[in-house]
Amino acid sequence: MTQRVALVTGAGRGLGRVMALALLAEGHKVILSSTNQQTLDDVASESGAGTDRVATIICDLTTDDGAERLAADASSIFGPIDIFLSNAGIGIDALRRNYMENPFNFWEIDREKLNLFFSVNATSPIMIAARLAPSMIEKGWGRIVSNTTSLDTMLRMPLYGGSKAAMEAEVSVMAHNLAGTGVTANVLIPGGATVSRMTERIGIKVEDMFPDTIMEGPIRFLASDLSDDFTGRRILANRWPAGMDLVEASVVASDPIAWTGFGAAGVHPSSTRGIFRRDSGVGE
Repeated sequence: MTQRVALVTGAGRGLGRVMALALLAEGHKVILSSTNQQTLDDVASESGAGTDRVATIICDLTTDDGAERLAADASSIFGPIDIFLSNAGIGIDALRRNYMENPFNFWEIDREKLNLFFSVNATSPIMIAARLAPSMIEKGWGRIVSNTTSLDTMLRMPLYGGSKAAMEAEVSVMAHNLAGTGVTANVLIPGGATVSRMTERIGIKVEDMFPDTIMEGPIRFLASDLSDDFTGRRILANRWPAGMDLVEASVVASDPIAWTGFGAAGVHPSSTRGIFRRDSGVGE
């Protein structure tokens, strides 16, 4: 296995912790990032990896230059980033802890909440990917993986759904732009309510959720050379068959990215066909 350098945001807890530990267990070098140093230290310690393979960076993605600084700082530790796993996010629990009993409606949005959700869930990860992609392209190998959310959640939860939808749409654009470079762009989602800080805070019972460990198999595949031809897809981790060959599992557990498998494509003039081509692996 080729050792890669990964940056994982939101790595101190929940799904980010599970995926970061999976990458470290595979032998990769991993930079863990979040807003809480103690949780990052706990994950680094739990991994058993030494400082030659794991590092931590505190970063606030709500600031104007947080994303760009994180991309630069992370790239200076073990060298250029090969794998960017965007997992940091702000969830519906930030709006209302009793969301299940008292849903938040779109007319309750204010400018501050709007900026917060889109900054953390969309703008910052897009900017990090933009800053990291050139070195991946130069090397001829790279992975951009974003944790978005299920389609029904996107269409039901104000701010959270819209910001995650924006991120997924942009990852689809990334896959299109990166076609033929050796760099792939995909989204990885749990596929339903999964044990995490957000789901626990809004009152979903643990026994009613998927375990967070369902993220391990998919991220191992996406970080490997086995996924060289896998791009412009959304993996639903709850559909990942345990024990199956990783490539076969990726077929079973994935759909086209960004709703390209649903609805009619637009009718485009002939002059735009190079932009909306299908040979990139991404649908129109």
